[in-house]
Amino acid sequence: MAVAARVGMACFVVLAAPACALPPWIGHPPVFPAGSATSWAIPLYEPLTGFGPKVIATVCGPPGPGKPRACEQALLYVDSGSSHSALPAATFARLGVETTGSHFATIENAAGEKRAWSGGVVPEVRLGDLVLSDVVAMVHDQQGILGLDVLTAHGWRLDLDRGVLVLGAPPAPAAPPAARLPIRGFPARTIVDLSVQGRVVPLLLDTGAAFTVVDAAWLKAAGLPLRRLDHGWPLSARDPTLRLGEASDADVRLGDQDLGRRPIVAHPRAPEGSDRGMLGLDLLSDYAFGVSAGVLELVRRASSPLAGAAERVERWRDMPPCPGLPGCVAAQVEPGTGARVRVRTAASSPRAWRYLFGCVDRDARPAELPFWIEIGIRAATAGQERVVDIPMPERMQPIWRLRCASLVLLDVNPVLPVGRPLTSEVEGRFTFGNRRLRLD
Repeated sequence: MAVAARVGMACFVVLAAPACALPPWIGHPPVFPAGSATSWAIPLYEPLTGFGPKVIATVCGPPGPGKPRACEQALLYVDSGSSHSALPAATFARLGVETTGSHFATIENAAGEKRAWSGGVVPEVRLGDLVLSDVVAMVHDQQGILGLDVLTAHGWRLDLDRGVLVLGAPPAPAAPPAARLPIRGFPARTIVDLSVQGRVVPLLLDTGAAFTVVDAAWLKAAGLPLRRLDHGWPLSARDPTLRLGEASDADVRLGDQDLGRRPIVAHPRAPEGSDRGMLGLDLLSDYAFGVSAGVLELVRRASSPLAGAAERVERWRDMPPCPGLPGCVAAQVEPGTGARVRVRTAASSPRAWRYLFGCVDRDARPAELPFWIEIGIRAATAGQERVVDIPMPERMQPIWRLRCASLVLLDVNPVLPVGRPLTSEVEGRFTFGNRRLRLD
């Protein structure tokens, strides 16, 4: 679970910034390009399998005397629970971006712990075709973040079926919205009302949270018993006893959308603000969703990932085109024992890619399998065939052989140095989808 960070000013708003000794640029919004464009579709990285939505960014520092500025690739979590974007301290250092700290501004994490604010101004952040200038980013211990400062500037929508984050005005959806819900606190925060067992609880909309979390005291007051989780999550690096280790099951509604009976994780500490927890991706993953003009809009996703596969693959501009063959790759199940797949590439590509395949039955319908197959290729060559062994526990292999008649391409993602590098020229593994993640 990504940690939501919030910036809180320790000085009163009636004081001038110099009196608080804050950097003068701390509240400046990112600069979007001037021109006629009002919407940008940014490819999501591993939208069907990734643990949280992520985008690939190129971040650049200032030019130095007599030398070009430093730029590097970064993987940013799309985190609506974070007030600002963020980069690790090492990234700031490599870019040559000076950071400044102040005890008059604090950063609060999901454990309720606060620390002094530290950050800097990143001269350029490229997200697909969008080039942002002067992005204020805080120093984060672990990961890069694309936060509310960028998301709420022109509105945003996450569409996992298309595999894109849309900033600005989203295109008209193919289906009418399932719900349009009012929000509060916008644009500084995004507070949404969730109905849990018939009682309304205000929650922070947090795309950095894999699961929905509600204050344990609120759940107990609502008469909901808590059960211990088989596997909990640490909340704090300072206090190892502070964990998300309990949950309750409740009937849940989001607006007029009946989400059924769902697990709600209990947070051991009550938050200080008006919200009582975080609305996470477990409840939102059945929708394309986003926020603009003070409204949270939900559009129901297709029931099968096959429906949007071709469009999802096309989000990568440098993917070779092969008419009638998305991703320029085909795969088939090899007969025999174990799990083996024959892969044929129809076009050459110097870039390394990972191909995600799903199983279909003999009638070309999605097979009832709880896992998918992913194959990574370092450098594809047109017309080349490879047989790939998929490491798979023996107890899963009979299900694979019985239910997987053939394979269809679901998605393609580049192999990133900042992500999971390939360990060989070709490699395979089985993996799981991120829709409706389970707690245990």
